[in-house]
Amino acid sequence: MHNRNSTLILTVTLAILLAFGSMAFAESKIVLKPKIDSFAYFVDTSPSMSQSYGSTGSPKIIAGLNALKRLNNVVPELGYDSALYAMPDFSTYSPKATFSRSAMASGLASIPSDLPFFQSTPMGEGFANLDKVVAKWQGKFAVIFVSDGLTNSGRNPARVVSDMVKKYGDRFCLHIISVADTPRGKANLKHLSSMTPCGVYVDATDLADKAILDKFAQDVFYTQEEELIVEIVEEVVVPPVVPVQEKIVFRNFNFGFDKYKITDEMVPALTEAASMLDEYPNLKVMVGGHTDSSGSEAYNQGLSERRAKSVADWLAANGVAPERLQVKGYGELNPKYDNKTKEGRKLNRRVEIDVEE
Repeated sequence: MHNRNSTLILTVTLAILLAFGSMAFAESKIVLKPKIDSFAYFVDTSPSMSQSYGSTGSPKIIAGLNALKRLNNVVPELGYDSALYAMPDFSTYSPKATFSRSAMASGLASIPSDLPFFQSTPMGEGFANLDKVVAKWQGKFAVIFVSDGLTNSGRNPARVVSDMVKKYGDRFCLHIISVADTPRGKANLKHLSSMTPCGVYVDATDLADKAILDKFAQDVFYTQEEELIVEIVEEVVVPPVVPVQEKIVFRNFNFGFDKYKITDEMVPALTEAASMLDEYPNLKVMVGGHTDSSGSEAYNQGLSERRAKSVADWLAANGVAPERLQVKGYGELNPKYDNKTKEGRKLNRRVEIDVEE
């Protein structure tokens, strides 16, 4: 499974030549990291989905599929697996495979919109059948369920989902795209989405808004992380030498709330950083500490300094000459992510290692 820790990565590309001087150039870019290893679109094709959806004038199944198609168009291809299923007669419209937007679009186009009129809606059985499939999946997975929330026979869907939560724990996220137009349907779907802590509920019509659509996609599928690329170009003496390209990766370190001490989880990355600095003895770095916006500005300034010092002290104690390390605390003044969100605050509680020269 992909690493889900929200660490920032600083990539430094060095052109190592026979040299007497250097110039440095830097640029940053945003990199998308998957939150999950696999996901399934799960579509309700029961009779009530043929009814008109609110003021749209379209059947619920059409409104739901259109919302899912809009979502599919913005889901980045990050190597996770995907599948497409429908209920109540459990059917596979796209078998589990590496996600491809075009392949999934074909699967979505094959789901019928002309639904049977006389048929029960055993939503609980639909989730029970889905459970048999995802039981074979490895790692963390998400289910994106499109429905009006109405069920009239068979097992209670909330009980089936509750059993799935007990079985899979935090590996399982249930998200809802709702075409519900009754209080009971909306209540059922909101309850289902709340049964997994990571679950997100959204109305199908709201996904016509690009901002809401992009946020839903990010909440379900990926995180954004920043890479800073620094290229150091050395002056060459004659005779010219063929450049040797080497890549150094300094991993930034994220701290828990109000924490500044080094944890066991940080040691492998710190060891890697110390080894890289040992390999390039002329490289100097700035160790910068940061916080989220919780607490007072004065307290956060001190906390950021303690975080930066703990990382610098560890490096110095493990072979890096202290004169190569500059330490600075930035407090809450340089957030890179939104402090209004839990994930943004987590990413802002960080120590960065930046190349100085």
